[in-house]
Amino acid sequence: MKNSIIVLILTFMSLTHFMCNPDRQSDLIITKMHCEYTENPTNIDQKSPHFSWMLASDIQGQKQTAYQILVSESKIHVEKNQGDLWDSGVIPSSQSNHLPYQGAALESNGHYFWKVVVFDKNNKRYESEIASFETALLDGSDWRASWIGAGPVKEPRAASGFFKSVKEQYACDDTVVHNGRSVLLRNEFSCPQEIKRARVFVTGLGFYELYLNGERVGDHVLAPAKTNYRKQVLYDTYDVTNQLQQGQNAIGIHLGNGWFNPYKKWWRPYRMQWFGAKRALLQLHVEYTNGETEIITSNDQWKHAPGPVLFNCIYDGELYDATEEIAGWATPEFDDTDWRPVNIVEKPGGELVSHIMPPTKVIEEITPVQVFKPKPGVVVYDMGQNFAGWAKIKMTGRNGSKIQLRFAEDIFDDGNIDITSNEHAKATTTYIMKGEGVETYEPRFSYFGFKYVEITGEPELPQIESVKGCVVHTAFERTGSFTSGNETINKIHNATVWSQKSNSIGYPLDCPQRDERLGWFGDAQVTAEEAMFNFDMPLFYRNWFSGIRLNQHEATGDIPIISPRPYIWDEGVEWSSSYIVMTWLHYVQYGDARILAEHFAAMQHYMQFLDSLATDYIVPSGWIGDWGSLVKDWREGEPVSVPTAFYFWNANILAKMATVLDKAVEAQHFIDLAARIKQAYNKNFLHPSTNDYNDDSQMANAFPLFLGLVPEENQQAVLDNLIHNIVEENDGHLTTGVLGSKYMIEALTLYDRADIAWLLATQTGYPSWSDMVEKYTTMCEFWTLKQSHNHVMTGSIDAFFYKTLAGIRLDESSPGFEKVTIKPYIPENLSHAYASIETVKGTLESGWEKQGEELHLHIRIPVNSEAQVHIPATDTMQIYESGQTVDKVVGITFLRSENDRQVFRIVSGDYRFIVK
Repeated sequence: MKNSIIVLILTFMSLTHFMCNPDRQSDLIITKMHCEYTENPTNIDQKSPHFSWMLASDIQGQKQTAYQILVSESKIHVEKNQGDLWDSGVIPSSQSNHLPYQGAALESNGHYFWKVVVFDKNNKRYESEIASFETALLDGSDWRASWIGAGPVKEPRAASGFFKSVKEQYACDDTVVHNGRSVLLRNEFSCPQEIKRARVFVTGLGFYELYLNGERVGDHVLAPAKTNYRKQVLYDTYDVTNQLQQGQNAIGIHLGNGWFNPYKKWWRPYRMQWFGAKRALLQLHVEYTNGETEIITSNDQWKHAPGPVLFNCIYDGELYDATEEIAGWATPEFDDTDWRPVNIVEKPGGELVSHIMPPTKVIEEITPVQVFKPKPGVVVYDMGQNFAGWAKIKMTGRNGSKIQLRFAEDIFDDGNIDITSNEHAKATTTYIMKGEGVETYEPRFSYFGFKYVEITGEPELPQIESVKGCVVHTAFERTGSFTSGNETINKIHNATVWSQKSNSIGYPLDCPQRDERLGWFGDAQVTAEEAMFNFDMPLFYRNWFSGIRLNQHEATGDIPIISPRPYIWDEGVEWSSSYIVMTWLHYVQYGDARILAEHFAAMQHYMQFLDSLATDYIVPSGWIGDWGSLVKDWREGEPVSVPTAFYFWNANILAKMATVLDKAVEAQHFIDLAARIKQAYNKNFLHPSTNDYNDDSQMANAFPLFLGLVPEENQQAVLDNLIHNIVEENDGHLTTGVLGSKYMIEALTLYDRADIAWLLATQTGYPSWSDMVEKYTTMCEFWTLKQSHNHVMTGSIDAFFYKTLAGIRLDESSPGFEKVTIKPYIPENLSHAYASIETVKGTLESGWEKQGEELHLHIRIPVNSEAQVHIPATDTMQIYESGQTVDKVVGITFLRSENDRQVFRIVSGDYRFIVK
């Protein structure tokens, strides 16, 4: 009964977006309108932005047959169906995504309005609401501002552009004198007229906070997102019309170290690299009601002073001295006579790019679930959930009192925190009190991965009024949901979602707690599918891919295995291949071929690098391999067959990319290359007498099955060996690491052995996902549960829940959910499963529930999409849809019977199937 109620509630929720329409036969509704994947964006830096919209209808088979896009600088003109800048005319097409602007040239700092008119299958016309988009600065020449800071005019700079070790600076004429204290920058200016519109374009390195007339501007934190600052620097755009005032104004920037200006102790290739002292860039555009305009910039008229953050470090935390605060420093009334003039400093070197992906924000605040007092003067708060962010504390105390917060993922039995997983990161913040009533503190320039926060005081604890956990991550929307009748599976899903959030702070990182927090490729590769099911990721990944492309070694074509980070040579074909694998997944998920066009040349160059590594089409092993493998005596880099398998996979993907891009010659080249690699792979790694690959481990056999490397005559035997290894040799447990745990599940489902994948997903005891989530609220790095307890990579199994349990499978030949397969796996010991994804076409749902002897399936296919549905039923069973046998339902076409399933093609709409 409980399960039935859950499914009914979910079904009701899925239909509520139609309830607001009094006419249930509403034909067609134009819902979300996107410009560059965003509703009403304010910071577009594309000269030809792309438009998309979603459609909804409660009529089965409804579809768009034509569209017309209108764009104007005047909202009134668009309302009157006048496209002054662009009128596409009526275009016969069902396409509703990624349509490029083709009108008059757009201007920087422009404000534009648009709408779309669509026509349905009956040629009925529908108008959307008016949407808008605003441009940022479209050309580098639009920047008039200067980079300013408190640091030297010129600084030592390594030949590579950055220091990755302290020793490197000794070769320079001067050495780096590091100032880790935060910096305040300020200036005053006058607005002589009534203000119509004001927008500011700003960035600060490493991190910045912007103030105008004493108030914070925006709600971004840890801004801008990390990049290779020698290649690319992101800037933010804010509308400050309401914060600006006629007359005198003051603007201020508070700068922290971030990833740009790290302490020398962290200058290491696999930690941080030093780029320079803190600096900022700002340009404020003001439009007056009389038609005049003015641009205020960061320049040599600004002043600086030391900030109240005496120490700040990504890994170690920060020290904030409230007694060093300067009251009113960003207000017009402030006397800055004692402040010093700023220096005009060197540019970081990277291209200025608008931060169009969602910014990092404090997404929510959570309340502790438990409080421990392990010893006098120590209080520990249990947040109930491991996450990335920080704690916000309200307290009263004496002037000069020091309050220390330490963050940890674990706790000892006596209530003291266990900081083991922080490794070398101190993960500590200290606040020195003013002693003026209730004081509120939360860190500005550092973040932590934690479930517990320990608070101590010197000379004593303050009077603590409240403690909150501030959850911080990239502010992408949640687009997917999944639930089932198995609580362990639900825990794995929830832990994966939390880990994905924790490890998305401007880029896909590996962990938020220890002295790492780096964009390792392998972690991102295996979790990309679940991430794109659960969250709105196109701009997030597009930004990351851009950094990878810019960081490619110009001469060799090599791709580093961490990004964002300056190019540092490292090995790991299985890791660096993520660039190709993930770009293709992005295209399949969102249907935007631009991503392929932007990166194809760089990927060709990378494949030339792999060609240079290969001997007779075999690529040597690197140092990573199937990271975290449990195979006996496993060593880094094993199985040695994996890099060559990725070489083959890359060639296959590039052949498909070339086909999409109409590059026939290149497509044939990669088809031929893949064939030669396949032949060499089997010659070197397949043992014909045993039908095993390489070291006969689960990964060694599963990966070639997944990729189609196994000769047809050997496939069943290799599959049987894999299953025997799982079921008999390891008692239903896996031995795979990061890569194998993803691709073994994929291989098993590909060969219709979802039952074995289900066994692995629900297995208990060590090693298993169940073992992990029974102890922790996020996913762990290793099956041993040692070290990090917030690595998302073991959450790759979450894609199995969407793709196999709910049965939602994308069609590579019809990307962007134009065509989809619904083929749910129904385990005997599972009562129900349900998934919903907001695709680029609209909401897609697939869910099923067992009710007695009946199987109930609910499927929703968005407008302009169609699906092939595999319903578990023999030829003798009856299948009904909304009370009718399926043969009588318009929009359902029987295709075939296969393996106790009946296969139908269905058009868009909402379907309720019952199998009896």
